[in-house]
Amino acid sequence: MKKILYLFAFSTLLLSSCSSDSSDSPADVTLVKTMVIDIANPADDDFNLLFSYSGNKLVSVKDSGVLIDQYIYTGDKLTRINYPEDNTYILIEYTGDQVSRFTEYDPDFDSATKTLVSYSGNTFTRSVYEGDMTAQTTLIFTEVCTVQNGNVTQISRTVFGSTSTETYAYDTKNNPFKNISNFATFQVLDLDIDGNTNNCTALNYPVNPYTVSITYNDEDYPVTELSYDGSAVLKESISYTYY
Repeated sequence: MKKILYLFAFSTLLLSSCSSDSSDSPADVTLVKTMVIDIANPADDDFNLLFSYSGNKLVSVKDSGVLIDQYIYTGDKLTRINYPEDNTYILIEYTGDQVSRFTEYDPDFDSATKTLVSYSGNTFTRSVYEGDMTAQTTLIFTEVCTVQNGNVTQISRTVFGSTSTETYAYDTKNNPFKNISNFATFQVLDLDIDGNTNNCTALNYPVNPYTVSITYNDEDYPVTELSYDGSAVLKESISYTYY
């Protein structure tokens, strides 16, 4: 999903079970079952996603029956994500309980992107380097992420000495993925499952701001999300069902 759900980016040791069969039963908490994404532009692909779990560990995502994400754990820690359709994967390393490095590898192109993570107070910094499968030494950008009430509220990105800042506003309702294992790890990884406690309602990009209108179920989890650009044009709609 990392390469697919573009609005959500604002995501080889002893392995535990990572089967995506229906025998994997969700934990007795609210977990996303399906997520249907309808892109307003008819030229873009839509997505019909099915999430599978072992307890509250997310183990796979399928798009219209095709496996696109596979999540692998070492003990209780998420340590690898496979993207079978792209033949790419991410390895995740920790210092204690905090992610200190994650690297995405693309064997087909002998390329890789390494992200080093450091922490200070209510911020964490990602420094991103590019290279080949062996070493990644070319610094591409750094970004400082500010966290308030469990949500990333600001990202300041520096590229070649120039800094731009994005800010985000949130509601007070439940993020659809708040009950999955390794939720805080997803926040640092900057994948589609964003690891925020609540739901983003406004994305103030430097050039193209977005707003999101959300409806909720009786337990305050999102049922639909409608995303609009700065001209109030609908860009994307998302609907959820839950276990």
